[in-house]
Order: sequence, then structure tokens, then C-alpha cells
Amino acid sequence: MNANAEIETDGIFDKVHDVYFTAATSWASVIKLHASRLFWTLALISMVWTFGMLALRNSDAGEFFAEFVRFTIFTGFYWWLLDNGPTMAKAIIDSMRTMGGSASAGTHSSAYPLPSPSSIVDIGFSIFAKVISESSVWSPFASIVGAFLSIAILAILTLIAVNVLIVLISAWVLAYAGIFFLGFGGCRWTSEMAISYFKTVLGIAVQLLVMILLVGVGKTFIDLYYSRMTAGMLLTEMAAFTVSRRGR
Repeated sequence: MNANAEIETDGIFDKVHDVYFTAATSWASVIKLHASRLFWTLALISMVWTFGMLALRNSDAGEFFAEFVRFTIFTGFYWWLLDNGPTMAKAIIDSMRTMGGSASAGTHSSAYPLPSPSSIVDIGFSIFAKVISESSVWSPFASIVGAFLSIAILAILTLIAVNVLIVLISAWVLAYAGIFFLGFGGCRWTSEMAISYFKTVLGIAVQLLVMILLVGVGKTFIDLYYSRMTAGMLLTEMAAFTVSRRGR
């Protein structure tokens, strides 16, 4: 590898996201194995308790059969949730993400199917590169002020992108590492914890949806200001751009 190779700025946050996503998917098999052990341990305890109580009450064959059917349906349903937990969680997150992107496309000038953190910060890098390329030693004051303003814009956009990245990473960690809680579905006394897993997934998916919608509106302002900047990169335009981002 070339030691002097340039560090790429395009898609830098997407690469971080991909690293965490790949790592999270690799956890699924191990965590699912432990969750399965917990599930069947609790299912065995529940079965012994349920049918033991029936035996102590001298229940007839009809009661045993009815309870067996209920136990089988209950256990089978929660085992299905455990077996398909990561897939269902990912589907919930992706659907909310796609919904937000599709809604943002109505107010955005370009296609916006799956918003990414890098799509936000890349504009900051573009503005910074444009300011640096148009700096001149014959106008040091304007060049220095323009550089500081472009750095401020880049920092603000980076903070926004980091917030989106954190929510995405949290979603994938929850989707693949949180499936351990589905193991509590093996017992009727702890099955609510398994349902709470999907409630939590839905909550973070909705949070991601809201953030994507807000970012979609903000990105429209970014593109508008960036497209209207004159070739000379007037300082008043840079200042207005910075103030507008602080307001967002």
C-alpha cells in the first residue's frame, strides 16, 4: 500500500456505519445460541410447573390436552419470534428509514431513498475545498475569515451527521445484540420482556424516521445555499449559511 495515499473524505461516515453493521451481524449467531438456551430452559421450567399443577389437581385428560395445545402454541410462537428476531428487527428499521427517505424526496431536489450520514458531511467538505481553492494571498483577511467560516460549517454538519450515525449504530446493535431478550419468551412469566424488545426496536426506528425527516428538510437548505453561492464565495453568503445551520 502507498504510505502517501490521500485520505478520502467522501463516504467517511458510511464506512464507519458499514464497519459497525458488519460487526453487529456477526454477533447474531452467538447471541442467538445463548438466547435459545435461555428460552428452552425457561420453557422446561414453565412446562414442569404447568403440568405439575394439573397433576396435583387431578385434572382429567381433556384439561391436559387443552393445556398442552396452549403451551405448544405459546412456545411455538415465541420460538418463531426468537428464530426470526434479527430479520424482523432489521425489517422494521429499514422500513422506517425508507419511509423517511421517501417522504424527504418530496422536498428534496434529488433522489433520497436511503439517507446516509456521509451525504450530510460531504457537502461540508465540498464547501471547505471550494473556499480553500479560491483563497488568495492577495486577500489574506477574506481568505482567513472564509476558511474559519467553512470550518465552522463543516463542524456543524459533522455534528448532525454524527447524531444520525449514532442512531443508526444503536439500531443495529439493538437489532442483533438485543435478541438475547427474546430468550425470555420461553416462559409466560417473562414473555413480556420479549415483547418489550420489539417495542424498543420500534421506538428507535421511529426516532430514526423523525431524524431523517428533519435532516431531509435541513439538507434542502444546505443544497439551496450551496448552489446559490457565487463563484467568489462572498463572506456574507458564508456567514448567512453558518447562521442558518446553527438555527437548524
